[in-house]
This record gives sequence, C-alpha cells and structure tokens, in this order.
Amino acid sequence: MPDEHPLKRWFPRRKVSLPCLVSWQDRLLPARTVDVSYAGIGVFLSEAIDVNVEVLVQVPEGIRLRVRPVFRHQENSENFLVGCKVELIERGEQQWMSLCYVPRW
Repeated sequence: MPDEHPLKRWFPRRKVSLPCLVSWQDRLLPARTVDVSYAGIGVFLSEAIDVNVEVLVQVPEGIRLRVRPVFRHQENSENFLVGCKVELIERGEQQWMSLCYVPRW
C-alpha cells in the first residue's frame, strides 16, 4: 500500500541518553534524556512536574526546547519519566534535527 510507513510513528523515537537541564516556573533541575524525536522528548527527572506547565529543556550542543509535558510515570522512588511534546525549538534547530534523525531502511 502506498500510504504505509515502514515505521509505526510519523516521527520515530531515537534512544539518546544525554544530560540536560529542565526548568519551569522557579525550578531548575538536572535531568537525563531517554529518547528524542522531531516532535517530542522523554526525560528522567528526580521529581514530578505538573503536566499542565510549559517547560524549558536545554540539551548539549546549544539545543533549547520549549515543551509541554504530556505524561509522567514514576519509574522508582527517585526517578520520574516525563514525556513532552516539542512546542518550539528556541535554539539549535539544525542540531536538534541531526540528534533526532532516524534512518528509514
């Protein structure tokens, strides 16, 4: 079928583990990325965040993203997995596109 995609998602996730900084309201936390895609990012945080706030994520290579959390899951007593939708790439758009690139075979 011509409309089929070889991958299940329009923007497939790529597993990437990088240190990052997550800030919202008056908070700033070190975090670690879990996966990235053109449309979203998953991060591990040491505390839960409200899923209704806008968050700023700063990733190495000068990447700065304005994101909106869409889900959170407590992995254990110390880590929360937060999945975010990318609302705006404030800086480092080319670096972000390179980081998210997943070859389609």
